[in-house]
Amino acid sequence: MGLPSTIDTAFVRQYQSNLYVLCQQQKSKFMTRVRNESIQGESKSFDRLGEAEVQEITSRHSDTPNNEQPHTRRWVTPANYDTNSFVDKQDELAMLIQPTNQYAQNQARALGRKTDDIIITAALGTAAAGVTPTTSSVAFKDETISINGDGTVTSLGTLAAVATVADITLAKIATMLRLFLDADVDEAIPLYWAVSPKDVQSMLQIANLTSIDYVALKAIETGRIDRALGFNFFYSTRLTKDAATSTAWRTIAWAQDGIIYASAQAITSKIDERTDLRYTTQVYSVMNGGAVRMDGDKVHECLNKVA
Repeated sequence: MGLPSTIDTAFVRQYQSNLYVLCQQQKSKFMTRVRNESIQGESKSFDRLGEAEVQEITSRHSDTPNNEQPHTRRWVTPANYDTNSFVDKQDELAMLIQPTNQYAQNQARALGRKTDDIIITAALGTAAAGVTPTTSSVAFKDETISINGDGTVTSLGTLAAVATVADITLAKIATMLRLFLDADVDEAIPLYWAVSPKDVQSMLQIANLTSIDYVALKAIETGRIDRALGFNFFYSTRLTKDAATSTAWRTIAWAQDGIIYASAQAITSKIDERTDLRYTTQVYSVMNGGAVRMDGDKVHECLNKVA
């Protein structure tokens, strides 16, 4: 009588070990660092208000001026994303456990990574503008200034170049900060910078960011630099490389309200029994989301060396 119990126990333990989560990003890293909005319908517009003008009063009882304030618009058109898994009823009986919760959590992790991809694409991509989502568009290079691979600064209408590409440096970080200051980005708005793991390695070798002569030793203790020169740093493996040579990571720095992520439905999961598939358990997860770059003065890229 003891033999079947021994076999069952061994089988359960073997299958449980297969459900340990392998190395992967656990949740979206970008969503909480951009402006979040809700959306209903196919698209939603977000109005932008430019600087107002002021004039001196030079005479009494003169006409009241009418200084038009510039209104422009950006659009988010979200899409739906889903994933599904089947767990055979026979497997459930043999395992004596219910793996569906782990399946749903794993699907949520995948959708969180997709959220980051959506935001990264919007940050560096073409933004929908105009009266409707298809009326006009603004390319990234046409409204933002960025940092070339060698640390020099681009001009409007030109993408960052990789003729010479170097690691992230203190000079690059200082140059990026100046781009935000020159644009008069309000100091109360948090600044974020998504860098690559290679950039983290390079930053940990910059004395001004790690030496006790300049900063506290938190960077050495934790193995990362969370904040420096006004930026909140975090690493991402979802960043893209330059299209020309793939020798540089397109790292992104932005002010929090410079990018909008809009969603009609957060990540949700459903676990059902499929009578049409021999009572197999179905684990289904879905989300809705889209993003747009709201202001070119608040979103910049910096090319940093890959190898």
